[in-house]
Amino acid sequence: MKRNIQGISVFLSSLILYSTISYSADAAWFLEGEDIDGRVATVERMRGEDLLQVRSDNYFKVDVSQIESTPQAAGSTPAPVKEAKYAVVFDGVIDKIINWDGFSEHEDLNENAVIIKLPEGDGVTYIDKSGVIRLSPIYQGSIVSVQVSPTKKVTPELGLVQEAPLKEPSQPIGAAVPFENAPQVISQKVSANNSISMTIQVPTTNISDHSTVSVQVVTDGRSTTSIGIDPTAPSTMLTVDNLPQNENVTVKTVIRDTVTNKETVIVNPVLTTIPAPIVLPEPARNAAVDKATVVAPAVTSTATDASGHRVVEIKTPVIPDYDTTKSIASLMVVGPGGSTTAIGLFGVGETLSVGSLSPDANYTVKVVIRDLGTGKETIISGESIYKTSSP
Repeated sequence: MKRNIQGISVFLSSLILYSTISYSADAAWFLEGEDIDGRVATVERMRGEDLLQVRSDNYFKVDVSQIESTPQAAGSTPAPVKEAKYAVVFDGVIDKIINWDGFSEHEDLNENAVIIKLPEGDGVTYIDKSGVIRLSPIYQGSIVSVQVSPTKKVTPELGLVQEAPLKEPSQPIGAAVPFENAPQVISQKVSANNSISMTIQVPTTNISDHSTVSVQVVTDGRSTTSIGIDPTAPSTMLTVDNLPQNENVTVKTVIRDTVTNKETVIVNPVLTTIPAPIVLPEPARNAAVDKATVVAPAVTSTATDASGHRVVEIKTPVIPDYDTTKSIASLMVVGPGGSTTAIGLFGVGETLSVGSLSPDANYTVKVVIRDLGTGKETIISGESIYKTSSP
C-alpha cells in the first residue's frame, strides 16, 4: 500500500491566517525522500537495530548540530529563552511535542530522550509534483534520523559527530499552500471533567464514492482518537472529546481508496489545547530532595543462566519518608526498543534479581518515584548494563 503524505496548517478563527505565516529557510530539518536512499533505507537500518517502530506517516532527518546544540538538562544555557516547541525522540520516534524554553527543568528531560527543537512553522516546506509549495508538519509518531554524512544516517542520540560535510538542499521559501481536505479546528472548550472537547470541520470535496474518510487526533504519548465520516457529504462537523488540556495534539484526515488501496494522509501542525482551570494538588514528595538524597541503583553481580541469558542482581536504594499511599516507586531495566522490566519497590532498600536479559544488548537501570498527588515522576538513574562484547 502506497502512502501519499500531505501537510497542511491548522486553521483557527482566532488565529492569523496560515498564508501569512513565514518559514525559516535555515531550519535544519529535512523531509525524507521515498527512494532507496530515503525512508526505505531508514526502515532497514532501524530493523537492523532491533527497534520496534519502523513505520510512520512521515520520515524526517536532521543534521548533527541539532543534537549537539540542544540542551539536554536544566541549566545548560546561561539564561532562559522564549518558549518553543521541541520533539522528544525515543529510539528515533517522536513520542511527544513539548513546549519548552530550552533552559528550565522539564519532566520529559531524562537519560533516554533526545530533545530536538522544531523549526519555525513546525514542519518542513517542500515542492510537490505539481510545483506547489507544501508543508510537511512534524508531529507525534514521525520517525527522525540524523544525517552524519551525505551517505549515512543514524538513530538520534547524544554524542554524535559529523563525519563529512552535508550537501542538503535549501527548503523553498514562500507560503505553503493548504490541501482542500484539510481538517479545520473550529473551537475548543473545557468539559466538566477538565478535559478538552474540540470541534473540527472536514471538507470532503473531490473524494471518490469508494473511499473511506476518518479524522484522527493524536495526543502526546501518541494515543489516537479516530472518527469515521461520510465521504459523500460536502463537509462534516464533528466533536472529539476527552482530549488532554494544555498539551500538544495533531489533527489529520485519512482518506483510503478501497479500490486502489491508496491512502492519503493530510496532517496539521501540532496545536496546543487550551488550559483547564485545574487546582494543582499538594505534592507528596520533593523532587529536588529525592535527586539529592536517594542513592542510584547499582548492579552488584551478573551471571549467565542455562539458556544463555544474563541474570543481574541490583541493589535498590532506601527512599526516605516513603509512604505507599502517596507515592509509588519502581525499578526499571530498559532494553532495546524500549522493552522494560519493571519491579515495584517498597522504599526499604533491597537486592532484586532481574533475568532473561540478552547478552547482545545494552540496558539502562533506573528507579522511578511517582508522586501520586501530582502524577510527576522523579528518575534516579543507575549504571548501564552493557552487552558482553562491550566494556
